[in-house]
Amino acid sequence: MKRLIGIILAAFLLLSVLSVTVFAADTVAYVAYNKGNDESNTGLSANSPKKSVDFNGKGVFPLVKDGGTVVVTEKMYFGESYTWKANGPVTITANYNGRNYINTSPASNPSTGSVKVKKGSQLSVASELTFDNVIIFSEHAADAIIVEDGGVLTINENVITMGVGDYMYKIVVKKGGKAIVNGGTFSSVTGLGEIVIGEKANVISDTPVVANSYAFVNFNKPGSDNNDGLSADTPKQSFGTTEGRGAAGVLAGGGTLVFPGRGYLGDSYTWNVAGDTIFTANFGGVDYKNPEPASNPTSGMFKIKGGKTFTVGSNVTFKDMILFHEGEQCTILVSGGSTLTIDESVITMSNTDRYYNIIVSAGCSAIINGGTFNSIGGAGSYVIGPKATVINKDVDITAKEYVENVVKTIYLDYDKGSNSNNGATPETAVKSYGGGVFKQITVGGTIVLSGKSVIGGVAPTNVYNLPNMAKTLTFTSVYDGVDFREKAEFLINDDTVFVISTDVVMDGLVIRGNSKESIIRVANNAALTLTDSVDFRPAIKDPVPYTIEVEKGSYLFIAPTLKDKFTIKGEGTVIDYVDGYSEIVGDRLGGKKYVELTIGSTIAVINGVPNVLDAAPINRNSRTMLPVRFLANTFGISNDGIEWNDATKTATLKNATTTIVITIGAPTMTVNGAPVALDSPAVIENSRTYLPVRVIANALGVSNDNISWNDNTKTATLIK
Repeated sequence: MKRLIGIILAAFLLLSVLSVTVFAADTVAYVAYNKGNDESNTGLSANSPKKSVDFNGKGVFPLVKDGGTVVVTEKMYFGESYTWKANGPVTITANYNGRNYINTSPASNPSTGSVKVKKGSQLSVASELTFDNVIIFSEHAADAIIVEDGGVLTINENVITMGVGDYMYKIVVKKGGKAIVNGGTFSSVTGLGEIVIGEKANVISDTPVVANSYAFVNFNKPGSDNNDGLSADTPKQSFGTTEGRGAAGVLAGGGTLVFPGRGYLGDSYTWNVAGDTIFTANFGGVDYKNPEPASNPTSGMFKIKGGKTFTVGSNVTFKDMILFHEGEQCTILVSGGSTLTIDESVITMSNTDRYYNIIVSAGCSAIINGGTFNSIGGAGSYVIGPKATVINKDVDITAKEYVENVVKTIYLDYDKGSNSNNGATPETAVKSYGGGVFKQITVGGTIVLSGKSVIGGVAPTNVYNLPNMAKTLTFTSVYDGVDFREKAEFLINDDTVFVISTDVVMDGLVIRGNSKESIIRVANNAALTLTDSVDFRPAIKDPVPYTIEVEKGSYLFIAPTLKDKFTIKGEGTVIDYVDGYSEIVGDRLGGKKYVELTIGSTIAVINGVPNVLDAAPINRNSRTMLPVRFLANTFGISNDGIEWNDATKTATLKNATTTIVITIGAPTMTVNGAPVALDSPAVIENSRTYLPVRVIANALGVSNDNISWNDNTKTATLIK
């Protein structure tokens, strides 16, 4: 009897575990903005709904982050811009389990079964999200849904779209994203991604548009980052420096930034949004330009603090506005592959004899059709129109010279530092990033952690975006002969997403793990390098590894010893970092080939892309041997340059500069007629000719310094 009871209990426990596992994947969660409660409700029934989407990690999203269904029993409200990024597909619906919660009255704001986003904000879809049998409600012309790279948005034909007046959502599909619109009415569905429009969907316009297509900014009253930024009466105050709540947050997808008063940057700043932006003071039939007083125009004007830099990190056009210069020499730096356009309608003014320098980084461009500037130069391309004036035409301040002058080293210590310090020494370290480091580092440089560093995101999304830089940003705790690693560590707060959109190197650094998942996301074609001098130390209690998400087009160079310390995801390129390859990392391989070959595996990785071999590498006489054709093709010999003489068992590999002759079983081969000793003779196995990797690679121009062997993974790495 006891045995029977034990079996029943064991079965019950097993079923309990299995049910929990299924529950995580098929969770059904309920949300009601007006009647819900994030603190006391479970969100797992219509009688106990959550209130918010993700406020402080207690809303409905955490329940379905691995996939599931969100049931909207009343209203689902996104109170600010939000990126939906779940680990599995999620459906948002107002019709579930035989109960339909949809009520389209009142038409001005449906009472139940509706989803809406606060005007001036946007919903970004970065995973699979389906709207099914629910009301999508719009209350402003700027409302938009952005489908990110890797995101899939599906609008089913039973979706009801409603709006204030004629307002309907725009859908913008970024490259790599996909939108399947089978129903509803939308202002437009455009973008570089994949778009499928069903017969029952109504798209008002096919004119390409951008998300949240306009915003207003005014440093003076009534400007405030608590405003929605959608009118001259409710402008944002900052560009994006106040916890991401400035104008850049409204125009995350690009659009028009309107200057009804003074637009002012008190520190160096990088404008970097997903689409093109027009800066203007003439919008909606209103011309806000007022050049009086000449010492500081009152409206329609943009300026930055004397001596600071405005970095153009995405395409920007200045049009029909005042570009004002005051105080010490200021600079506009074009970086990140961007284009700056100054229209001939721009008025340039100054309260000194100085005007802006424009520096165009390599790979960038500037089109200057109007205005007066101190100088225009750089390694990029630029065109100066007949209506533009350049004072110092003979002075070419190159981007390289400029960058070298402004790239800095700054010390950071969260516990002992102060943002009133200059960061020049460990004793005068700054405390934080936004208020300390990035007030001084604007183009690139080195952050020396002489104490603890803490990265924390802004609720409710808990995202921290690293500013875009023209040059690499290095994090280290070993600098100028001093090693701070015993008292310094780099920490990302629990549940925080650290977004890297600029090249970052972490070297000589201790990274401290924590007890909840945190994410490092490499985006915007950036490269993150984790060298073999990085030490990952898990949390003391309940350790959870960091997740590194490498988005498509971005790179992760990581020391092999660190790979098992992180959960690595995404469609980007992941390559083993080897000491001495910093030049290759810096220029994204710079046209070189980075090849990884593993004993017994038919997959060879070239520059991060898997290639299928017709036969796997083998180990013979403690030497790595590889099929001849792949090795020759990879390093510069075509199939036409490969000959096989079956009678003599001799392979000849030939290109314009090199001829290699190798005979099966022979102790030597010849390279351009000269004998070269083999450390292992060529062999034939499984009807394939195998050659020793190192000597053939040497003969094809790969030096021994660029050949490495990982004995743990049995992987050879070659670079040419």
